[in-house]
Amino acid sequence: MRLGLAGSPLPWKRLVAELATITAGVLIALTVDSWWERHQEQNQAEQYLEQLLVDLRGTERRLHATIAADSSTLERVTSVIDHALRGQLPPADSLDLPTGYNYFEPLTGTLAALVQGGDLRLLRSDSIRFALIALSALIDETKTILRHTETLIWNSTERVVTGRARHSQSAARRQANAGHGWGQVDVAGVLNDPEVISALQVQAVASQIRLFNLRRLEEPTSRIVRLIDAELH
Repeated sequence: MRLGLAGSPLPWKRLVAELATITAGVLIALTVDSWWERHQEQNQAEQYLEQLLVDLRGTERRLHATIAADSSTLERVTSVIDHALRGQLPPADSLDLPTGYNYFEPLTGTLAALVQGGDLRLLRSDSIRFALIALSALIDETKTILRHTETLIWNSTERVVTGRARHSQSAARRQANAGHGWGQVDVAGVLNDPEVISALQVQAVASQIRLFNLRRLEEPTSRIVRLIDAELH
């Protein structure tokens, strides 16, 4: 038995045309999907960069404020140590035994989402990607060091407070001397107390370590701000 009708050729041209139409439709659909995906990724990358710019500028402000505060603490504590070593005693009511630190917390939410979440691939600039990876590592390292200095400063603060208390008049004696120019603190005793001076020296060293590491963040942060700003504009 013979299939088909004799003398009726197969419609090859029609089949080829339909196949070409289907293939073209699939290719167009794939092209549109690919374009849309790239468009979405580009929008997402731009949103990341805009938020990064906000975060990094906020981090810069916090960084400058922390550096200024810790610099002030270091200057004051160095002055006290210098007075103690030179034997120059300030009045009791102006005795300043500075301890403490200014807490620094960078804005790293967007940075962490990019680096740890794998979305760095969305950013087109290799310079920005590499700079963000380096900054993330530097921030983690800096925060670890700062936490260590905070422990040192807490311990030194406790020693300073305890030392000052040792050289302070009792409440009863202060009341008895009220109105007679009594000094609440024996300044000479405080500034000649090795425990107090040692604690202040720890504070000074801890402040120096903090400032050194905080300043290491300034240029990398500013550089990325410039790179992102240029990329967006």
